[in-house]
Amino acid sequence: MKTNARNLARIEVVHRDGRCYLSVRWEDADFLHETLRKGGCPTTVCLNPETRAARLELWPGVTADAVRAVLAGLAVPAGPVQPAEDRKSDLAADSAADLICI
Repeated sequence: MKTNARNLARIEVVHRDGRCYLSVRWEDADFLHETLRKGGCPTTVCLNPETRAARLELWPGVTADAVRAVLAGLAVPAGPVQPAEDRKSDLAADSAADLICI
């Protein structure tokens, strides 16, 4: 699942009690966790199933600037959607480790 650019603009790094974290939408938590990991910003996903609250705690050494840089790379200006036949070549280039089969 991908998130939209409006949601990314609202994500802020919070510093509280010696921890740094991002409050994110429940639906976006896994996608953002994986994206940040691939961008060199490891996080721990914290989920509260009762309230459907989610946050990503930054690991020690991960800076707010690094997280912002990775998120800025996701914020793509709105434009035409690439036709499905053109995306086939993009899918073939993905490594098997990046694919999830359900």
